[in-house]
Amino acid sequence: MRRCPSLLTTISAVMLVAAALPAWGALKSASPAEVRGVVVRLQGVVAGCAAKGGSACASTAVGDDLRVGDPKQGGYEVHWDWLRDALDKSKDVEAGKRGELLRDSAARLTRMEGELGSAEDAPVGGPMGQKEFGRARAAADAVLAQPEFQRKTTVTWWDRVMGFFYAWLARMLSGIARAGAAAPWLGPVVIWTLCLSAAAGLVFLVLRNLQRQRLRISLAGAAMAKTAWDREATDWAKQAEEFASGGEWREAVHCLYWAAIVSLESRRAWRHNPTRTPREYVRLLKPGSAQQRSLRELTRMFERVWYGLREGRAEEYAEARGMYEALASGTIERAGGMDEGRSGAAVGEGGVA
Repeated sequence: MRRCPSLLTTISAVMLVAAALPAWGALKSASPAEVRGVVVRLQGVVAGCAAKGGSACASTAVGDDLRVGDPKQGGYEVHWDWLRDALDKSKDVEAGKRGELLRDSAARLTRMEGELGSAEDAPVGGPMGQKEFGRARAAADAVLAQPEFQRKTTVTWWDRVMGFFYAWLARMLSGIARAGAAAPWLGPVVIWTLCLSAAAGLVFLVLRNLQRQRLRISLAGAAMAKTAWDREATDWAKQAEEFASGGEWREAVHCLYWAAIVSLESRRAWRHNPTRTPREYVRLLKPGSAQQRSLRELTRMFERVWYGLREGRAEEYAEARGMYEALASGTIERAGGMDEGRSGAAVGEGGVA
């Protein structure tokens, strides 16, 4: 007995829906010109509602919904639910609020009037509509036939290679996704690995850049040091000429000796060491080489004149000048296997090696 009301209610609802379906599915047919006339009439309804309100805003004045043309051939339906709702809301409100509610409706009706006015000459689904569609289609085909829209459809070997690559990449990413679903910890591990790899690469680039900067600074410093040593050797030689022009042969030979030492050191014959003795310099050159013989003779002359407190002669200066020029222009030949730090301990006693 309790189920009867529910059953009766359900049957009543079904019957009401069945009765309403024919009304919903059957729309009044109209042409674009007729719809345009309806739109013009509704503009008057909206204007009267905005001015008077009350009964002038009756939604029943809107009329039925319309169907334009055959929907299977490009037709469409026109529904006025939005206008009925706007009129109902505007019925009992103040004039200012009513104008705001109806402003959008009036603008929408104006747009519909313009669109329907341009469609009156070509009824949807009629002969003129087909003709206009054919013209539009021909114009579009003419544009698409231009060279800039023509693309080659030939598949090149590069397209095949890239296709294989993208397919492989898609399979790999799909495998990673499946593995990630099976092992949730795999995603964070991959992310952290990529982050650490990027950080390591950045550190490597920074260290490499710093190393290059240090190398450039080192090369620049070496070039500057070489220029300074060359300038000092030139200064020693110039000072020797000044002493020679004044007849001070002892001082002139002394300056030529140091000019030769500075010149050899500027060309990396040995490392700079201010504690090295004259005979140690000789042992740093290749035994028996022309440079060692010239430096040995120049060192002996320097020791006789400078440390032996002997007055030099013009002939000795000329000979020292020749040896200096030979040392300044000759090729450096270093002593093989000689440790410069221990060379001083290997100097022979009682004479230059």
